[in-house]
Amino acid sequence: MNTRDTVILVLTVLAAIILPGLANWGFSTLGFPWVGSAVWALGYGLGVVFIWYEWVRPLDITGPEGVGGSEDSSE
Repeated sequence: MNTRDTVILVLTVLAAIILPGLANWGFSTLGFPWVGSAVWALGYGLGVVFIWYEWVRPLDITGPEGVGGSEDSSE
């Protein structure tokens, strides 16, 4: 993992977990628990989408070429 990936990972954890959690706590203590929950869910959900986009989507997770069974493999 290079420096760019480390910085992106730290910023993702900060933006997707810590900041929405603090916003949830802040809005809840101010008497707006629904707003806090919405901010937390939106932040966490966008973090999951970003993680998918940045690290999971570029992965090539196909099987090897030329390997396959025949349709009559029950013999």
